[in-house]
Amino acid sequence: MSEPNAVRPSGPVVDARGLTKRFTEGRLDVTVLSGVDLQVHAGETVAIVGASGSGKSTLLHLLGGLDTPTTGEASLSGMPWHGMGSGEQSRWRNTHLGFVYQFHHLLPDFNAIENVVLPQLIHGAANDAATERSEHLLSALGLSQRLTHRPSQLSGGEQQR
Repeated sequence: MSEPNAVRPSGPVVDARGLTKRFTEGRLDVTVLSGVDLQVHAGETVAIVGASGSGKSTLLHLLGGLDTPTTGEASLSGMPWHGMGSGEQSRWRNTHLGFVYQFHHLLPDFNAIENVVLPQLIHGAANDAATERSEHLLSALGLSQRLTHRPSQLSGGEQQR
């Protein structure tokens, strides 16, 4: 969901130039990505598809600043990842990016609403506002009857939502 007063960048939201990622371990040297260029503008929908092991997750990690490319650079909303320290990257990601993981990474001891509230509290939201927003978001995703269910009590699709 877009924030009502969110400023949309005039250029690409995601911009990657010449991304290459190589993994080296001992004598093994594997190039997973080689010279990837990609731009995604506000409002566009993009699907990254390919066979298992083709580098989809590696590309997403580079685009989201979770990993560093061997060569090339990536930026999010005009801010290049390579110019930021890890703390600044974390704050930028927290403010400008959301990931939907194939594996859900929910905290098993927290219920659905607590799992949605927590990142907002980390971002500095007030508890009441975060709880209200979380209830709204979960209801919009068809989970209003599941707010107090723990991840083990939710289906895979419910966890992913």
